[in-house]
Amino acid sequence: MIVGVVLSVALLVFLIIYPRHLKPVVIGFAVIWSATAAWVLFDWLRSGERLEAIVATAAYDATCTEEGAPLRVTFQNTNDVAVRRLTYTLEGFEAAFRASVSFDPYQVSERRLEAHESYGACRPFRLRNNENVDPKTLEWRVTINSAEFD
Repeated sequence: MIVGVVLSVALLVFLIIYPRHLKPVVIGFAVIWSATAAWVLFDWLRSGERLEAIVATAAYDATCTEEGAPLRVTFQNTNDVAVRRLTYTLEGFEAAFRASVSFDPYQVSERRLEAHESYGACRPFRLRNNENVDPKTLEWRVTINSAEFD
């Protein structure tokens, strides 16, 4: 995208210096802007596919010994590139009601995940309002919001 901006500025300077060459400059702008738009679209589609290739799960884990962090959140990077940073939402649902009783939006994992690597850690959770539920009985869902790739 920066290349498109730099080339556009160069064409503008060329147009100022040589105003009679309007047609080649307009064609150049069209080519540069089309290529830039195609690249942005391609990158957007590719990042969506990469985001979907990160598998995230959460479940109550009795082996988590940290006080107040009874959930094991696991990320698996099935991409061919490393993930530098993830943001995710952690939700806990009561099975009978499908109502979210725990909701932690925009949690951050700064742990680098190499290609085809998995990582799990014990995490705390926050209940909505003044709910009083046992985390063992909830169904947990992790939604990946964004990721930074190498």
